[in-house]
Amino acid sequence: MKKATEKKTKKRKKHFFGKKEFIFNFVSLVFALVVALYFGGRCFYYYSLQSQNKKNTAMTLNGLIIDNNKLVKDGDGLHQDKEGFYFKGNISNNYVWFANRMFRVLRINKDNSVKLVSNDLVSIFMWGDSDTYDNSNIRLWLTNTDNDHSGIYYNTLPKQEEFIKKTTYTVDSLKNDSIKKGKKEYNDNVVSIGLSDYVNAGGKNSFLNNGKLFYLLGFSSDKDNLYVEEDGKVMTCDKLDGYGIRAVITLKKNMVVADGDGSEANPYRIDQGKNTNYVDSYVKLGDDVWKVSYQDGEKLKMYLNGYIAGGEVIKKYSLKDNHFDYKERGNIGNYLFNEYLNTLSYRGIIIDNSYPYGEMSAETGYNYGNIYSEMFDGPISMLNLFDYVSNNELDNFYRNNVTSSIGAIQYVTFNNGLLEETDISEEKRVVPVITISTNSIKGGSGKIDDPYVVE
Repeated sequence: MKKATEKKTKKRKKHFFGKKEFIFNFVSLVFALVVALYFGGRCFYYYSLQSQNKKNTAMTLNGLIIDNNKLVKDGDGLHQDKEGFYFKGNISNNYVWFANRMFRVLRINKDNSVKLVSNDLVSIFMWGDSDTYDNSNIRLWLTNTDNDHSGIYYNTLPKQEEFIKKTTYTVDSLKNDSIKKGKKEYNDNVVSIGLSDYVNAGGKNSFLNNGKLFYLLGFSSDKDNLYVEEDGKVMTCDKLDGYGIRAVITLKKNMVVADGDGSEANPYRIDQGKNTNYVDSYVKLGDDVWKVSYQDGEKLKMYLNGYIAGGEVIKKYSLKDNHFDYKERGNIGNYLFNEYLNTLSYRGIIIDNSYPYGEMSAETGYNYGNIYSEMFDGPISMLNLFDYVSNNELDNFYRNNVTSSIGAIQYVTFNNGLLEETDISEEKRVVPVITISTNSIKGGSGKIDDPYVVE
């Protein structure tokens, strides 16, 4: 009898992890997780960094201007060229508040620095006897050079090395409405508004046309000086004519903006940190408000932000000659020293200062440095021809500089940017100048609606 054949079944073999294999898999899993976390974290970090950088850039002057303006190829707006970006036409959102004064943006350079021009005039005087910009009164007054007393305007700016970089410019010429660019480039900390600046912005149809008379850095094809008329036209003039000056500076790249949208009412305000800038601040003394024009250590030189008695007091310059003289009866200096000072309730905090009143005439080559050839120490003076004055409403008032050693003529300034000569027998308004110490200031912020106050 045959044995029954057993049905053989194949049993599945059970698989167990060995100790070594378990460790290998665990380590691999941990490694994979670490790699994922590392690269994921790096991606998040770089994304956050990029977002932060974008945010930081947006809070800079150059970043905000680009973000808030659409590029255009024609008409008014922000244009682009090989040098960067520039504004053209009637623009209303390129206002910048820096160093207690208003500027307008001319352009953003390739390195993200921003070129600005003063919104209004910073002074009114003549080019001078020089045939070149290099030795003109305008350049020597605006920027710091090796010349004595240079850089009057530059020295009104706070912490220049933190905020200002040199502006590159050329001396261009105009022929039949066409600009010929100067071959050589120059660099100054402050420069006058140039012919190319004005024309590229749109000339009389641009935000640079402010209805004032002012010099342009440049010449006609016949080597005549250039200035802008009240209607915005570029005209030729004599280098001894007195017109307004507009200053151009360049802010370093990525200047942080504290607030503002670029409008006139709410300009971009450059964050200056804790840098106190007294120049262009307001100081209330008694019932009067003064404006600081210069700081020398603890000395604050100020001019009345208006006229004596609101303009009701008008004076002849002198009964004899055109020299400022506080000892001569009938002289405007004598009135200031012996009458006006005694009416001031705050006379006790006014300190003596040295005031220049030297001659500015053909005999001296109309060199502004000559005003320092005659100085007097005293408690009061008047605005000299080369003082920094940002109140462009002041009109028809005497300066204290001598026009000539001979004759009876004196300088008078008008609020349209014109400097003229007039007979000393003419009656004009008076804008006095005094000096106080910073130690006298006890409160206020220096703004027009919150002026500094003294003890």
